[in-house]
Amino acid sequence: MNSLTKVVAVAAILSASAAFAQTYPSTTPASQSGHSADYAKLDKNGDGNISKDEAKADPSLSAKFDTLDKDKSGSLSMTELSEKTK
Repeated sequence: MNSLTKVVAVAAILSASAAFAQTYPSTTPASQSGHSADYAKLDKNGDGNISKDEAKADPSLSAKFDTLDKDKSGSLSMTELSEKTK
């Protein structure tokens, strides 16, 4: 019986540590944690860039598009978009 008690105790400890090791989703809204959610919504064709047409969905982004498009490629990368917040 003594060994059964030890096995149960070890199992309980291991179960508890596994529960504490879980990662949970962030409770921070996307608007505070970064723009990746907004970026994905704007990138309608999923090519990893926001074209001038896609940027029209966000009036403030559309107004600054030419300034943010540093490499003059006609689209904004995640890096160029991050300059908007600096």
